[in-house]
Amino acid sequence: MKKGLLFLLCTGLFVRHGMAQWIHQSNTDPRCITNGHVIPAENYADQPYVIVCDDGSWLCVVTTSYGTEGAYMNHIISTKSYDQGKTWSKPVDVEPPAPPQSSWAVPLKVPGGRIYVFYNYNLPDLTGLEGVMSGPFMFKYSDDNGLTWSKKHYEAPIRKTRIDEENYTHGDIRFFWSIAKPVVTDQAAYITFSKILRSTPTQKDFYTRAEGFIIKSTNILTERNPDKIRWETLPEGESGIWNPDLGQVQAEHNMVMLDNGDLYVAYRTQEGSPAYAISRDGGKTFSKPRFMRYANGELMGTPRACPKIYKTKEGKYLFWFHNNFRSHTYLGRNPAWLSGGVEKDGDIVWSQPEIVLYDNDPELTGMSYPDFFEQDGRLWITETQKNIARVHEIDMDLLRGMWNQAADSTWTRRGLVCDIDADMLASGRFTFPALPDPAQGGGFSIGFWIKINTWASGQWIFSDIGAKHIGLEVGLGDKHNLVLRLNDGRVREVNYGPGRIFYSDSASLTPGKLHHVVVTVDGAARIVTMLIDGVMSDGGPLTRPYGWGRLYPYLQGLNDTYQGRINPDFKGEIRHIRIYNRFLRTSEALANFHAGIAAQYTKFTIQP
Repeated sequence: MKKGLLFLLCTGLFVRHGMAQWIHQSNTDPRCITNGHVIPAENYADQPYVIVCDDGSWLCVVTTSYGTEGAYMNHIISTKSYDQGKTWSKPVDVEPPAPPQSSWAVPLKVPGGRIYVFYNYNLPDLTGLEGVMSGPFMFKYSDDNGLTWSKKHYEAPIRKTRIDEENYTHGDIRFFWSIAKPVVTDQAAYITFSKILRSTPTQKDFYTRAEGFIIKSTNILTERNPDKIRWETLPEGESGIWNPDLGQVQAEHNMVMLDNGDLYVAYRTQEGSPAYAISRDGGKTFSKPRFMRYANGELMGTPRACPKIYKTKEGKYLFWFHNNFRSHTYLGRNPAWLSGGVEKDGDIVWSQPEIVLYDNDPELTGMSYPDFFEQDGRLWITETQKNIARVHEIDMDLLRGMWNQAADSTWTRRGLVCDIDADMLASGRFTFPALPDPAQGGGFSIGFWIKINTWASGQWIFSDIGAKHIGLEVGLGDKHNLVLRLNDGRVREVNYGPGRIFYSDSASLTPGKLHHVVVTVDGAARIVTMLIDGVMSDGGPLTRPYGWGRLYPYLQGLNDTYQGRINPDFKGEIRHIRIYNRFLRTSEALANFHAGIAAQYTKFTIQP
């Protein structure tokens, strides 16, 4: 966050269950979702996917209606931007707002500039979600960069498989949808989609099971006659991409192609983690799907929300997810996080995550169904909150930091306002710098090395809290974990509550071992994180859904005594406390860990 970030506190407050949940805030942080450019739509807006046209303009297709999701007036529109998303043209109907419904558009540009758009088309005239998830899979095309669309639509036929036969229509109607922009190679185009099983037309849950499939065309890249385009449904056989051990809900499959030509498919489950599978034979067969993991082997977490994978033009990977282990729920979609991937040994190795977008409302407003696209060395993400869609440019430094996490050992100096070595800590007291006010969007990070010889649950380690109960305190929890307490003096020390007290994951500290810790308060996003030895505390599928925490929205300044103290009864060692007057990105905190404890000590100077 740039120094001097303007934070304007508005008067709108939201109170739920007897406690304040959020403050409506306006800021200049590009990660704040309201700072994106709005993409025009009707009342409902979904899957805002962008094609960069051959003339440099942008074409966005959106599923929209004046109702809500599944409304009978669902239809596909397109809109264009000539100034990289700042303004958009009046939308054009790809399909009119009348039955049959058209939904879930995914666009494809082929050599020569022609643009196709594929979508569900409700010819069976079903209602509600059943209608928008029915087929056939139709497409139209444009030869003028999306200004006009073909009057006729054409079908991309999908092969009937076992899951279709098992639905209550026995495959006469197929239920499916795609959230994936096609993957294009020199030889073919691949569109990933999910088939769903409806056992009865009135079942409580919309679908019983979902499996992933691909339709592939080897001549769409060159064939000008849409009636002559050939399609193949993959994988071969009767079953799609799924693993019964990962639960029945396995949907919203999307794909990238690895450098060696293998197909890597990622998708959502309702078990608290995303899953993936790889095909080594062009999609004919796939590996048994398994949950996705970080480079260190720990599970990645996301609720029942669209996880999206993307391969950049330079051959790196990005993965959009929500970094929590909430299972069996659509909630938990705010903030959105990214992990950076690099290819290794025919697989993708994923970085520790970074916040890419957030909204000030922690629960009621989520963001999903993103699209990634690039132009002139820059990268954008679109997303939707169902009633509004936006486009956001993403800081390339954020992305490069994730891709370089394994190799970067550069000690971060920017924002360093206090650097205290072991000799200075020996006295038990040190000058504590002024911390930015979280209520004004200020953030800070505190990094240190610690070795605990004797564990004493509840013991504080260091603090700058004085008689007014203002400041912060770092201590030991009761699960071999770390505790951060924040207080602005408006509650007694014994009354720390949600949003003021934060814990690292259980068993994240081992007595007798030297650990590197970074605690970060991101006042703009209202998020507090802890990294221990370069690993973010993210909860876990068996312990707690969230490892990071939300800052109490009314927490004010934390400055009072400006004097730090080390607990004289602490049985262990504190080495090298570094305090920053801005929040460190995950990648920066991890680089400090890689730099090691021997990284150069800096005399107390404020770095710009």
